[in-house]
This record gives sequence, structure tokens and C-alpha cells, in this order.
Amino acid sequence: MTYALRKSCVLLALAALVGACSKKRNTRAEVVECSSIALDAKGTAQCLVQLHRWKVADAQRAAEQRERELDSLKTWREDSAWAVEAAKHRRDLQNCNKAPDQLSNCLLVAGWPLSRVDETSDSLWKADLPTHRRELQACQSKREMNLSSCLTLYYKWDSDRAIATADSLARVRLGGHR
Repeated sequence: MTYALRKSCVLLALAALVGACSKKRNTRAEVVECSSIALDAKGTAQCLVQLHRWKVADAQRAAEQRERELDSLKTWREDSAWAVEAAKHRRDLQNCNKAPDQLSNCLLVAGWPLSRVDETSDSLWKADLPTHRRELQACQSKREMNLSSCLTLYYKWDSDRAIATADSLARVRLGGHR
């Protein structure tokens, strides 16, 4: 064999080796691609099966893992953005606690997302639970008045919470609690 022929064979073998290596599947890229065009884990799994010939169980597992990853990233971004404006949020909360409007409505008007409004309202509510129990007992003793109306008018309870509490107590009285 001549030198040129040997060189050509070596180069051809190297090219085949490089080509074989470059054709190795990049499963991560496939998952990312499918998750970017699908709306949910089910769609991602279908894409992986149909477009990239994945086994169904493997596709479902990868799609669910990717969905958890994206949810975590979204939460991290939202929390980071929220933390950047922590001073503004403290001022909003102070101002809304002074406002005659319901806290939740005031915070929504201030631009808070509903999930943060609900978390904050629930946290503040739980902090004052002993007071709310006394208010509830006081309204329960007023037999001539509707419980939810009493809680809303006299103690400024959020109407949704007052109605839910009154409904819950009525179910307990009627024996329908579970």
C-alpha cells in the first residue's frame, strides 16, 4: 500500500469515527426541544415518542422531570424578582393595613400577584387566630344576627372568609361535617 493510500484510509477511518461520535443521541436536547413546543408533560412525552422514537415509559419519566425542572425555575425567577422589590412590598403591606378597603383588594390594586396576596392574607390571619376565635364566639352569641354578617360588619372579616366560616359551622350543626 502506498503512503497516499494509507493516508487516505486513515483519514477515512477518522472521518467515520468522528461521524459516528457526532451522531450520538443528545437526549437532553430532545427533551428540551419537545418541552419548548408542548404545553405540558403529556405533550412533551408524546413529542418524544413520535418525533424521537422514545419508549413511552422513558418519555413520560423525562417529560415529568422536565416539567418539575421548569416549575422550579419559574418559582426561583418569581421569588428572585419578588425579593428585589422587598422594600416596596413592605410599604404596600403597611399602607394596605391602614386602608379601609379589604387587605386583599388593596394588595391586588398595588400590583401583587394573587398567589402572594393569598399567602400574605392567610399568614396575617393565622397570626391573629386567638382574636378571630373571640370574634367568632361573640358573633355566635348574637342569635338575632346572621353569623357572616356579624363577622363582616363588626369585626371587618373578609366576606369570603366570613361566609365560609358560617357555612362550615352550619354544616357541623347539621351533622354534615367530614
